[in-house]
Amino acid sequence: MRKQTEQKRARLNLSLNLSAPNQREAWRRLCAIPSGQRTDAVCRAICRMYEQDALLEAVRQIVRDELRGVEFISEKETTEQPQAGDVDDNVLGFLLALQNDGGDE
Repeated sequence: MRKQTEQKRARLNLSLNLSAPNQREAWRRLCAIPSGQRTDAVCRAICRMYEQDALLEAVRQIVRDELRGVEFISEKETTEQPQAGDVDDNVLGFLLALQNDGGDE
């Protein structure tokens, strides 16, 4: 009596429109994968895409949660205080004019 191992298989036929840029690029990349490894590569890519989408959504939720407690102040509401050492261009121009005028005496 021989034991038969039953393999369950699912089949998917895919037609790509090579006039569409993203489908043409997908075809180019699929052709670069050695024959016999394409099914595994496609499965890994699909699983990785879903993992990345889940990670991205988790990061977005964390950022949203963190930003809930943050209060933003618009530029219009802030008054910029001059820092020590900051000199207005008008003051520099005035001092330069005094220096130029006062050198002839």
